[in-house]
Amino acid sequence: MTNSSRWLQWKNVALPPPGEARLDQDIVAQIFLRVRELYKAEGGKFLDPILNLTWSYTDPQHPSLSELAKEFNGKALADLTDPKTQQVIKKGQQLPGFAWLKDDGTTSCGNWIYSGCWSEAGPQLARRGTEDPSGLGIYQNWAWSWPANRRILYNRASCDPAGKPWDADRKQVWWSDSSQLWVGNDVPDFKADSNPKDHMGPFIMNAEGVGRIFGPLAAFADGPFPEHYEPFESPVQNPLHPKQSNNPVVKKLNSPFDKFGTTGEGFNVICTTYRLTEHYHYWTKNNPVNVELIPEAFVEIPVELAKELGIEGGEKVKLTSARSFYIAKAFVTKRIKPMMIDGQRVFQIGMPIHQGYRGIQEDRARNARTIANRLTSTVVDPNAFTPEFKGFLVKIEKA
Repeated sequence: MTNSSRWLQWKNVALPPPGEARLDQDIVAQIFLRVRELYKAEGGKFLDPILNLTWSYTDPQHPSLSELAKEFNGKALADLTDPKTQQVIKKGQQLPGFAWLKDDGTTSCGNWIYSGCWSEAGPQLARRGTEDPSGLGIYQNWAWSWPANRRILYNRASCDPAGKPWDADRKQVWWSDSSQLWVGNDVPDFKADSNPKDHMGPFIMNAEGVGRIFGPLAAFADGPFPEHYEPFESPVQNPLHPKQSNNPVVKKLNSPFDKFGTTGEGFNVICTTYRLTEHYHYWTKNNPVNVELIPEAFVEIPVELAKELGIEGGEKVKLTSARSFYIAKAFVTKRIKPMMIDGQRVFQIGMPIHQGYRGIQEDRARNARTIANRLTSTVVDPNAFTPEFKGFLVKIEKA
């Protein structure tokens, strides 16, 4: 499994699949093998990728995840020698990392960013070392971070042009004159033997080696410069340029459900959605243990707003957007603070996404069966195509 920290982690099976359920890798394998039999029998265009795909698993119908992880990592298809260090990788051995990959048929790799995760030293992604000499939360020996077990991307930017850390108390990597290499608490995201005097910049994915503010070749839909826009529904005008408050090229859907609210209509509270540690998306509301931890839906409301509206903790409240409504108990909190934006006091509330539809508590009539995304607006960022579910307007009242 991988996460947004780029940690590739091996997790052990807790239970076998229930009933007639199959493992994911078995489903994919068996579909592929049937498709290949059809190609053998009936032919088709461009047969080679189907008929000649490497499928050398111990049990072709049930590939093991360890075999797949090793395949992602990559192996030598011939004896290899590093011309600098004279290190030799024998034919059939696992590769130490993507630097060994070649385009001449002497190596094989399922995914270059994972190369190094299962080397000859074993499953690096299964490591659970908790040592952290840096004190910065790098944990180099916990699982494996792609690519190259590098924990911080562009970490050369933590140093000045001479290769000395900007902050001596938070050192990540640095230039060593004695070894003539970049060394440190992390794997340098940099050409390891590039002397600082050679002026190689830290942003190695850009030809000029520095970060970009102006991106004319990035094909952004809304121009080459980053810009701030308010969400499509906002209680304030854009403080930077009120004449253009919203992104002019956002993607909107045009259905009867895609309406938008304004403060003039009473939608004057910002609402955001979030997840809880105790639940996983919408699934765990059918698990008694998770339901015991968080038994029903709630809306997190600042103390100041609750006092203004006369709402007590535990009372049911109704949120209404231009699109629909949501009913849940009030959770009055000091965690969310009122904001002063352009001289105007603005309130924000929050609601978890987990409840709604059928579940243990819903079946017990303890939940209104309303879901968070009944409220949200479908406005889509023109570059990343991410919907704007994290910021929209509602009105709030006692249910």
